[in-house]
Amino acid sequence: MISKWQVKDHEAEAQLFNRRLIVAGVLVILLFAALIAKIVNLQVYQFDYFSSRSDGNRLHSQYVPPARGLIYDRSGTLLADNQPIFNLTVVREQIEDMDATLGLLSSLIRLSEEDIEQFNNRLSRNRVPFSSVPLRYVLTDEEQSRIAVNSHKLTGIAIEPQFVRQYPFSALTAHSVGYVSEINRDEIERMDDETRENYGGTNHIGKTGIERTYEDILHGTVGYEIVEKNNRGQVMRELDRTDPVAGQDITLHLDARLQEAAIAALGDSRGAVVAIDPSTGGILAMVSKPGFDPNLFVTGISSRDYNVLVTDEINTPLFDRAVNPYPPGSTVKPFIGLAGLQYEHVDYEFAIEDPGYFRLPGVSYRWGDYTLRTAIGGGHGHTDLQKAIFQSCDTFFYDLGNRMGIDSIHEFLSMFGFGQNFALDINYARTGVLPSRDWKRATRGEPWYPGDTINSSVGQGYMWATPLQLATAASIIANKGKVVPPRMLKEVGGVAAEPIVENAIPDVMVNDPDYWRYIEESMTMVVHRAYNDVFRDYGTAFEAIAMADREMPYKMAGKSGTAQVVGISQDIMKTEDIIVSDLNKDHGLFISFAPAENPHIEPQIAIAVFVENGEHGSSVAGPVAKQVIDTYLLDILQIDFAALEAEAVAEAQPLIAAIDE
Repeated sequence: MISKWQVKDHEAEAQLFNRRLIVAGVLVILLFAALIAKIVNLQVYQFDYFSSRSDGNRLHSQYVPPARGLIYDRSGTLLADNQPIFNLTVVREQIEDMDATLGLLSSLIRLSEEDIEQFNNRLSRNRVPFSSVPLRYVLTDEEQSRIAVNSHKLTGIAIEPQFVRQYPFSALTAHSVGYVSEINRDEIERMDDETRENYGGTNHIGKTGIERTYEDILHGTVGYEIVEKNNRGQVMRELDRTDPVAGQDITLHLDARLQEAAIAALGDSRGAVVAIDPSTGGILAMVSKPGFDPNLFVTGISSRDYNVLVTDEINTPLFDRAVNPYPPGSTVKPFIGLAGLQYEHVDYEFAIEDPGYFRLPGVSYRWGDYTLRTAIGGGHGHTDLQKAIFQSCDTFFYDLGNRMGIDSIHEFLSMFGFGQNFALDINYARTGVLPSRDWKRATRGEPWYPGDTINSSVGQGYMWATPLQLATAASIIANKGKVVPPRMLKEVGGVAAEPIVENAIPDVMVNDPDYWRYIEESMTMVVHRAYNDVFRDYGTAFEAIAMADREMPYKMAGKSGTAQVVGISQDIMKTEDIIVSDLNKDHGLFISFAPAENPHIEPQIAIAVFVENGEHGSSVAGPVAKQVIDTYLLDILQIDFAALEAEAVAEAQPLIAAIDE
């Protein structure tokens, strides 16, 4: 019988234990050997690889955008400044769940669907790994605090300072200076590799106006830096840096005070004013009204604000009236008259008897004198070229244009910049239309008819010109034929900017230099020819300008124009009261330069005024020109015309005394 308490075999148990111990020891040795091998592999054989990956997570190379150059007016007033803001930025590679992160941010700060859409567009354009991409611009202090408090939950999210464009004068310079806005994909793709590299880290680019024209000067050169970031993507310290080169500051010929005067002079009217210094070609004012706030575009305009601008079909604030064309109307008559003198179709003595209309031989249709539509009828009577200009006699120019022909008109007016863009740095300006036989055949597929010439001779029909072109042409008359191309840029970095002209524009040469005096005198009569014994023998702008200001210390040469918006028979307009809607009323235009007929000082300003649906150039656009010229000559330049006259008289006294002796 076997006992329930069996005797243990200690020897067998010892052998089993020893075998297990040996197996465990071997296993431990093998695991330790594998660990040593792995450590050797990581620390020795793959050291370079993992070291670079470690630095990649800790060290980041990023662009440092340059500060954009400032823009000043001719007196040193800032037209475009840089303002510091704080942006919310995202490093895509450090965020595991973008949707969750955006959801968390939306609970902390204002983050609209439009903000997220624009952010996704920026992400798609961004090609630099571990670079920060703006999610929202211009954080408030409260929003910055909320982000900072929750930073432990926001890996890859940071608040970064940035300088963005600010336009202190807002709508006043919206069209002329232009604005910057975010770079889009098309703009990036149009860049070459070197230029694209220089825009690394830059979110904005010049879109319109001077900001676009001188983008290369204003942008500067990008810099680089190597920074150490923590696991949440926050910059801990800067390790290396190549400083960016700021864009150069530029100074324009533009005068902010004159811009303000032009806007004020236009009042509630839609229109444009362009003023030029004839001696330098510097554009002193270029205003289109109404304008818009360019600051809205800098950090991305909202859909609501943009829709307000583009759906305003009456005011069209985004439309630049200063560089877009309209029928110039009677403002072309001094140039047509000068062409008549040059080609010897008229002289100082030539005159017609104006019955108030013109007919081509063998044609029954009458071209009525548009300037008499509200007068008492009967024509201008005995009319020479000078009277035809200061009385704006259509019939005289119908006759002259018909005899001269469109070929001569096209050839001569092209020398004044019609149908072209003479401006050196306003390449976005339209060229208008200076019609010709070839132009009509190419664009309309039709031959040129004599009636087309009749219409062109008074600035109607197919002829279109911009206010910039009209101001340019007026400055050429003020310069007695010398062509000085208009330009905005005055200085770069405090150094005078010499214009680069690839193909110099020739001066306007005439057979007799006295023609310039004659045309200037005729244009001066437009403003200063007072009433006399002949009932209608006074300048079209005399009542609105010279008679309204009897104390004018200077003379201004001018020419009014009225451009038809809708075609209405002139016979009907003279016999019936026509009710025309505001948007179909004629445009009013006026060109001028001053001081005129002054032997002591050359003309200092040439100007073109366009008043949309203003009806009358002389009574509506003329006073606008007068106010702007007053501001420039009397307030800005502070010319003392009485002192000039007194000085000239004093200098002449010895000569007069010598003659008397």
